[in-house]
Order: sequence, then structure tokens, then C-alpha cells
Amino acid sequence: MSVDKKTIGVAKTNLAALASLVEGGNFASELDAARFAMAYAVRSGLPPGAAEGADTKWNVGSVDPDGTLRSLVEALCPGATEPYRLVEYFMNEGIKMLAGRRAAGRDVYDELFARG
Repeated sequence: MSVDKKTIGVAKTNLAALASLVEGGNFASELDAARFAMAYAVRSGLPPGAAEGADTKWNVGSVDPDGTLRSLVEALCPGATEPYRLVEYFMNEGIKMLAGRRAAGRDVYDELFARG
């Protein structure tokens, strides 16, 4: 029997990138930025995986007070027995992806909010 996570963590290698997203002025908090990063990773078609080296950052009740993220992950990844582990993974991978865009000089939001 699997036991899902009670806390969501951020890998040490992602801490500076997460802080940079907030410092950019588009997010009120690191948690908001991490949720956006999760959405970015999911939208990019990233397959499920496991976060490596994530330290404790937030309680799942703070991350997902109404269970929406859990329901989303369960819908996207049928058979997932530990949806909060996937939330943590998507957040961390999304942070890496967004940091990569910034390092390449690409606006983090241009592709998502392009008007056409």
C-alpha cells in the first residue's frame, strides 16, 4: 500500500530559480510560482515521473486546499496512486523548464499569453 506525500518539496537546485520567478514580479508568492510551473510542465506534455532531492516546503493543505490539483493529476494520470508525488514532480520540472527559458533569454510568459 502506497502512502502519498503530506508535504510538497522543492529541490535545492530549483530554489534560486523559484525565488527568481517571484522576484520577477509576476507572482505573489513562491507557492503561486510553483503552481504556475506545474501548469507549465503539464501543458508542455511532460510525462509523469518522480522528483529527486525535493526538500519539504509546503503542507499539501496549503498547496491544494480544495483538492483541485489532486483531482487534476488523477484525471491526467489515471492509476496514479500518489498524486501529490506527481504534483511535486510537475512543480519541480516546471521550475527547471521556466528557468531554462529565462537562461535562454526567452520570456517565461510569451508563449502562454501570446495574442494573435
